[in-house]
Amino acid sequence: MKLILVRHGETEWNKLGRFLGHRDISLNPRGVAQAQETAREVIQWKHLAVYSSPLQRTMQVAQEISQLGGMPVVQVPGLMELSLGELEGVTGEEMRSGWPQVYDTWRDNPTDVVMPGGESLLELQDRAWNSLMELERDHAEDEHLILVSHNFAIRAIIGKLLGMPLANFHRMSLSLSSICMVESTQWGRRRLVSYNSVCHLSPENQ
Repeated sequence: MKLILVRHGETEWNKLGRFLGHRDISLNPRGVAQAQETAREVIQWKHLAVYSSPLQRTMQVAQEISQLGGMPVVQVPGLMELSLGELEGVTGEEMRSGWPQVYDTWRDNPTDVVMPGGESLLELQDRAWNSLMELERDHAEDEHLILVSHNFAIRAIIGKLLGMPLANFHRMSLSLSSICMVESTQWGRRRLVSYNSVCHLSPENQ
């Protein structure tokens, strides 16, 4: 089985450097263009199903893929981004000045942070990984699945796959509209085939 993990494209909050979790922000024009280029790339794998976080910015990407590939989109709440609570929409500098203790801990050891009014990385990783396992169980070994999700959610999944401690979470980066691929076998073995690929994007959309 191939699991193709797609991050959504640019939103205005991404462009402005604002933290974006569960707030339902749509793609901006550049993000739509990225989604269209990403859709043309991923349909080459002749996927069986398209799964997506239910937030607008991921659903827009999933719908572009669906229109080209002819497969319906199934919403999976477990693929949603980290809930940021009070930190939705703030910038890094605003976090540093308004929530200094959270900022320092998030920078030094993100494992110990529960976002004020939101989630911890461990909670995110557990629900995203469990959603992935459920989808694996629902499909045959030779099928290809596309999962459209978010920055922290995809990184949490990949970190779990690689056995990476969440304390090292910030050692990974994931570009907008990037593609990661995971192979899974019937024996429960999984391996990362590619990570953070953006070669499908035109230069102005990278």
